[in-house]
Amino acid sequence: MKKSDESTLANKLSVIFQILTRSIFRPKLMRNLIEERNQTKDENKWKKHLYKYDFDSIEEFFLKKFPDVNITEYEREIIQLEKQVDVFFEGLKDKKYPSPDKPYPIDYSINPNTRRFLYILCRILKPKNIIETGVAYGLSSLYILKALDTNNSGMLYSIDSVFRPWQNENMIGKIIPDNLKNKWKLNLGKSSEKLYEIFNQINDIDIFIHDSLHTYKNMIFEFECAEKNLKNNGIIISDDVLGNDAFYNFSNEKKLKSYLINVKNDSGLGIITKNLF
Repeated sequence: MKKSDESTLANKLSVIFQILTRSIFRPKLMRNLIEERNQTKDENKWKKHLYKYDFDSIEEFFLKKFPDVNITEYEREIIQLEKQVDVFFEGLKDKKYPSPDKPYPIDYSINPNTRRFLYILCRILKPKNIIETGVAYGLSSLYILKALDTNNSGMLYSIDSVFRPWQNENMIGKIIPDNLKNKWKLNLGKSSEKLYEIFNQINDIDIFIHDSLHTYKNMIFEFECAEKNLKNNGIIISDDVLGNDAFYNFSNEKKLKSYLINVKNDSGLGIITKNLF
């Protein structure tokens, strides 16, 4: 066995050991881990569709769907955000994963093209209310909140929780600066517990973003909840839709217009619209 393989194996065993030892006296956490395991073990049976991209880049999407908008100005606004992300990850570089100081791996965060997409879309549409599931370090939240701040309107309601023994509430949205938090409400818990609650409390939700547990069951649940509660011209956005057929099956069964955008590393950004374009 190569040294790199040995290192990978050792890291995996360390993660498993931490889960077992730290969860034994936290029954709710253990139940959540078992439920997640049960959802993920059957994922292969939900992956039969062969996806084709509707757009090869986010730039192509905006050019076709918003031909009268020049996104160059918005791209310039993003430069400072990218620098902030680089500085944040540089500070995590020498920290050990998994640990309370580095609870999520670097590649766990939403990819650069998707967060750029979220910023530009929010600058164009100027949404009143947004819900997102899955925060982690808060990169997507940062880009959305900066767009809302620049628009001088809108609120972001995020859902996330502590799902691993080494995670902690202090690191959820860690990258978000204090001056943007006046437009942010973090709801701690699973989306299955919190999503309907937020929709019942907040009217006029324009955009829903799925980026939590990417299992077929969880994605379908979140899509259905969003479709029932979004405004008539609302948008559902989902990162990493290629892992199963939830995005394809849902949009086809509901006869909703959907688009698939090729983003960095072919991860696939899915868009479902309710009468918008």
